[in-house]
Amino acid sequence: MLNLNCCGLVRKSQYPEFIKLISDHDIICLTETKTDNFDNINIPEYTFKFKNRKSHSRVKSGGIAFGYKNEMSKYIHIIETKSSLVLWAKISADFLQTDEDLVIGNVYIPPENSLYKITDALNELEQELLKLSVNYKYIMLVGDFNSRTASDIDFSNIVNSKHDIVSDSDLCYDYSNTLQELNMLSIRKSKDISKNKVDGDKEGIFTCRSSSVVDYFICSFELLDHVVNMHVDTFSSLYSDVHCPLTLLLKFKIEQNADVTEAENNDVTSGSENIKLKKWDNEKKNKISLRTLMEIRLQN
Repeated sequence: MLNLNCCGLVRKSQYPEFIKLISDHDIICLTETKTDNFDNINIPEYTFKFKNRKSHSRVKSGGIAFGYKNEMSKYIHIIETKSSLVLWAKISADFLQTDEDLVIGNVYIPPENSLYKITDALNELEQELLKLSVNYKYIMLVGDFNSRTASDIDFSNIVNSKHDIVSDSDLCYDYSNTLQELNMLSIRKSKDISKNKVDGDKEGIFTCRSSSVVDYFICSFELLDHVVNMHVDTFSSLYSDVHCPLTLLLKFKIEQNADVTEAENNDVTSGSENIKLKKWDNEKKNKISLRTLMEIRLQN
């Protein structure tokens, strides 16, 4: 899965290097597309859905785009909501071979000094999240939040109690530039190595202007087990004016049995790889390696 503030999709889509970046991923989450309803974005083998700031504008700004490979079209459904901050998409459990669908929210929150600043933006986003969490457990927020965690932890502490226990130190009185109020797990690459919860850039890398972290993957607790790797790619002005691309890799288990002959296997294509599927052997569940896991290459 690709997560990128591209700072203008029309211009960037003219660069072969940008098209190559897109083609290396199955799911594309772009922000600040600066598109309107009259723009025609044509990237071979991909379908894009847009939430534009305005239907038509001479001076374009903002904008969100969610893209995916054409072969995934029948498994993707856009969830319509009122919020201008997020574009929701649902990926079918049939495609992922999971017990439930995966819901991805592609987010762009305008910065504090923007004319388009939305008061209590994170509160609005949280309300959307709460509504969807009633029906879905696999939920991920992706995008440019223009927010920082500073010294806060990148995950929410879970209290094993029938009642929520909240201390004064956990209360958030200042809603500007903080992700603490979102009760989800952040998979960003913190500059504090001890915060990094998944494989990837263990040393921590800035995502914007080589000075801040404002681009995130944030997921529900149930989805974290499926996260393999998060990587901050090298900045290039061919991709964005100031942001680095972020790549996320998810994995989902496929039932297998090493005793089944190759002729009995079914081929399943994931990204550019063909992986053989075999029946599950419960006695070997503790011996399964990454090679026996289907890696759904949802790369950033």
